[in-house]
Amino acid sequence: MGAKKVTAMDTIIIEHLACLEINNLILQPPFHLVSNIQWNDKGLSFDGDIDVYSHQKLEKSNFISKVPVQVKGTTTNKKIHKKDKIKHPVNKADLEVYYKNAKGVLYFVVTINPATYEKQAYYRILAPLDLKSLLSELEINGNNSITLTFKKMEKDYLESICKTVIGVVEKQPKHYIEASKKTEFTNYKLDFVDVKEDVFDFFEENAYIYGFSPDNIEMPVEVAKIMELRKENTEVVRLNDEEINIIYHITETENKYKVVIENTLTFDLDKKTKSGNLHLGRLRTLGSYVKCLRLINYYIEHNKLPFQYFEAAGRIDKKEKFQGIEEKIKSYKELIEVCGQIGINENYLFNDEENLQPLFNGIIDVFKNKQYDLLKFHNQGKLEDTKLIHIDLSKYVKVRLIYTNDRFINFYSEEALTTIRGLMPKEDIVKNNGQKKVMPISFPDNWEEYYQKVSFYMSEKIEEMVGDTNFNFEVVKLSFTDEFHDIQANMTINVSLKYISYYDKSRDEKYLELALDLNQRYLVKFPKDDFAKVNIYLIKLKQYQELSEEEQADVLDIQERAEINKNQSLRFACEVLLQSKVKAQRIFRSLDDKEKERMIEFPIYHFYENLD
Repeated sequence: MGAKKVTAMDTIIIEHLACLEINNLILQPPFHLVSNIQWNDKGLSFDGDIDVYSHQKLEKSNFISKVPVQVKGTTTNKKIHKKDKIKHPVNKADLEVYYKNAKGVLYFVVTINPATYEKQAYYRILAPLDLKSLLSELEINGNNSITLTFKKMEKDYLESICKTVIGVVEKQPKHYIEASKKTEFTNYKLDFVDVKEDVFDFFEENAYIYGFSPDNIEMPVEVAKIMELRKENTEVVRLNDEEINIIYHITETENKYKVVIENTLTFDLDKKTKSGNLHLGRLRTLGSYVKCLRLINYYIEHNKLPFQYFEAAGRIDKKEKFQGIEEKIKSYKELIEVCGQIGINENYLFNDEENLQPLFNGIIDVFKNKQYDLLKFHNQGKLEDTKLIHIDLSKYVKVRLIYTNDRFINFYSEEALTTIRGLMPKEDIVKNNGQKKVMPISFPDNWEEYYQKVSFYMSEKIEEMVGDTNFNFEVVKLSFTDEFHDIQANMTINVSLKYISYYDKSRDEKYLELALDLNQRYLVKFPKDDFAKVNIYLIKLKQYQELSEEEQADVLDIQERAEINKNQSLRFACEVLLQSKVKAQRIFRSLDDKEKERMIEFPIYHFYENLD
């Protein structure tokens, strides 16, 4: 027998059945919705509306609002119950009416199987911003209709959708939409509506952009479509019974995932086919590279990545590309250990132009295998006679080391602090014995009577230290603690000025904080020292704090003492602290040329130049 021929349905019957389905969805417990939809409605573009109540007692006090509704019926022979979404055309003329009405519309499309009369409703919220956006698109392309996507309507979901429509329409008054074109906004926010777990797709849903005016009025601006989502995550994963931190970035588009692990290993994955590509990039840091090698090794063994937040399962087809990976991991771990001995941190970011393999080979040859003849020194004498040496391992990698007992010590390390102490002759000993300020060859048991311990980074230029690959600020900071530095050393204040000046160049707060610590500790020992006070107040101003009335009074006292002692430089500093630029300028002009040159070198002058 042949298939039963289905008679075409009349459009009146289709529309009647469609309205019947929507009314059936409205008439559901807890009965908060009342239908004003008629199948033969002759209204302008609308098929009626839905009254929404907050309680099943349908009285005025419980009334929330009306939701305008449009219902369209269409026939289909497909198994409609399996489809979550359909597409359907909407006329430009109807969209214009909806926008002019300024209340949006809840648009229904009901599919009807002409053989079984099975019905399924689909819906789309068309808020004022949606309508404005669609009309703009039609204006540009010149079409009279546009095909939109509609989502499947679940039986008990209509009340929630109606309340969503009411809420979003309240936030999108038509006059605000029109006014937003001429409004300057201070910030924006992005809103998604009708968010349902499991079926919500960022790349299909519209987002509404709201702007905030200078007087904090929230205004609807436009509809946005998400093209790309970016996420950053850090996970602790377990590899061979060791926990390691992995940082990775995920870029998601409608069809693909791109995962970049430790800025080195990239996975490109197709959402539909679940296939993709793996690419190990250039070594950026030793630590990240080893992590990526270990992840590849894990992937080869387990056909998946060990992440919880992001899943990537599959096989590496060309495993021969990664032959000997375990040996490679071992050799890079050894390199990390050797680099650590000379202060090159595993997180050090190598220059993109660096020729890495010769550099790594050289580090192993010299510092592991002790082939010191490979080193080239410039005017530093023989190695055995050298204590502190600078080594250019490459054009970009420069280290400062201490050579002692046939081995190299990282100059910026706690080992260096305990191996070589910085000492400075005390002033009275120098004067009485005509000594020069140099390190002695040997020390008597009572050396503390003759010398002060000082940070042996004190005499180093900060710019040059920071340029060293193995520079470690925390060790330099440690060298100025009481264990290694006598805060009463007369050079302490001058050294603090170097760190204030370097902050002015780098804008790195840690240098300013170190200078503050030195001056505060010095002031505890010498509470009447005006220069330490000036430096502390200057640092406070540089930290965008205001001097208290008590502190301003103290500055005036310093100024009076400076006037009595005819110390014009100190008077200048006080006027700068009080932010009296005109008075400070007058004092500065009164200085002789030599004093001006000296004053220009101080951080107080830099602050003076930037006064309003």
